[in-house]
Amino acid sequence: MIRLILTILYISFFLLSFWYFITDHLQQKASATLLGQIWFNNSPTSLQLAEVVIDRYIDPCSLMSFLGCPSFLWHPTISSILQLPASIFFLILAVLILLLNQWLPHRRARKSSYNLWRDGSR
Repeated sequence: MIRLILTILYISFFLLSFWYFITDHLQQKASATLLGQIWFNNSPTSLQLAEVVIDRYIDPCSLMSFLGCPSFLWHPTISSILQLPASIFFLILAVLILLLNQWLPHRRARKSSYNLWRDGSR
């Protein structure tokens, strides 16, 4: 079941990557569509909310003020990821899920516990 879900995910991400690659080239824009731009166009409030939650509650430097370090989780890390072209990001994500899918052990078929050919003629 997990392998089926991962297969659906990596096919979906490959298709998304292909979609953004084709649309970027058909529109002949100077730059590719960025991942953060897609997120902002689809749900700007969730992008702003994610930034606030990560900066305040998840970033270890903001949680422990005695560390005295600047926050590093959103602004250099996640904001850099959001500046990636969407086609490259979805392609990398699809390849990672494909590798994870290949890494998982294959499920073996169950052997039947009964024998229909009891006389051994088969």
